[in-house]
Amino acid sequence: MKINIILSILVAIVGWATCKNLQKSQPTGATSEAAPTGTAAPMGWNASRVIEGSNPDSAFTYQVAAPPARVNVPVDALPPASASHKAYLSSGYWHLNMAYQPSDTTVHKHFQSKWLKFREDQTFDILIKGKVIESGRWNWDRDKNEIYVACNDPYLNNTWHVTDRGFVMIWKGNTAINVTGIQVRVVGSGTLPAE
Repeated sequence: MKINIILSILVAIVGWATCKNLQKSQPTGATSEAAPTGTAAPMGWNASRVIEGSNPDSAFTYQVAAPPARVNVPVDALPPASASHKAYLSSGYWHLNMAYQPSDTTVHKHFQSKWLKFREDQTFDILIKGKVIESGRWNWDRDKNEIYVACNDPYLNNTWHVTDRGFVMIWKGNTAINVTGIQVRVVGSGTLPAE
């Protein structure tokens, strides 16, 4: 009987000590990885949006409805695209028919109405309802299988890792420059749809 009481007291003391250790905050004077005031993410993080704090398990996914940060796309840093990539992209029109990003599930609204028309001179047009709304430049890094798209549209201006199957491509925002996490389905078509 005495042994059970002693064991119960020991378990309670060890449990209390463990709880206290888990509750300790960061020691005073220790450095933190938090970003300096005015920056959006902790230093060293390579993500489009860092969500700090915690939500209960039953909380909705945190959503941010904002365009990606502007990046400088080094289109001219690469050698010209190969003849096969030029022919592939300039063979017709490309519809950005779906996009997804975990932190902005409405991001598809900024892509679905857009069509791209690539040219072999490595320029392209963005069209909505058959009308050119903007032009830009493109290039292809064949070693990394990434397309470089330089324009003023904040949702398109970036580098994208490409997975292609025939005339369907998936552009993924997970390159050294593009950290948005956006995935875009790009589908080729011989013609624009009738309005």
